[in-house]
Amino acid sequence: MLRYTLVAALILASGCKKKPIDEPIVAPPPVVDEKPKVKEVPPPVVEMTKNFSRVFFEFDSADLTAEGKSALDANSSIMSQYSDIRLEIQGHADERGTTEYNLALGQKRADAVVRYLLQRGVSTSRVKSVSYGEERPLDGRATETAWEQNRRAEFVVSWSGDAPVQGTSN
Repeated sequence: MLRYTLVAALILASGCKKKPIDEPIVAPPPVVDEKPKVKEVPPPVVEMTKNFSRVFFEFDSADLTAEGKSALDANSSIMSQYSDIRLEIQGHADERGTTEYNLALGQKRADAVVRYLLQRGVSTSRVKSVSYGEERPLDGRATETAWEQNRRAEFVVSWSGDAPVQGTSN
């Protein structure tokens, strides 16, 4: 009988499922913060954005006003202290005149700002200019007040290759 018991035990033991090999424990994936990280805008860039809100021009002119020069003086000083700040100067015109004329006038206005900054020691690699002519008016009405607002240069300030910081200009 012992023999039958041993045989039965062997049959039962061989028929049992083997215990699976332990698989390595895998940690759950880390929780990803869904919110994009926003870099804090450096105080000098904030200050420049305030100063560079807009520079206005007289009718059919690319000459800087005293008020415009004052804002540019303050910002060229900031730019001399923080070499990672860059500017895009955008020239604009009112609707009077042809599209080609207004694009050229907007470019002259942007270039006048660039020249002024270069005279104050800002490197050419830190500024660029573009003209939008009459295409981006602040005020779409056909009045003298609207035209005065549309004859301007606006600025996009950036630093260290980061995304531009729009001032109150757009």
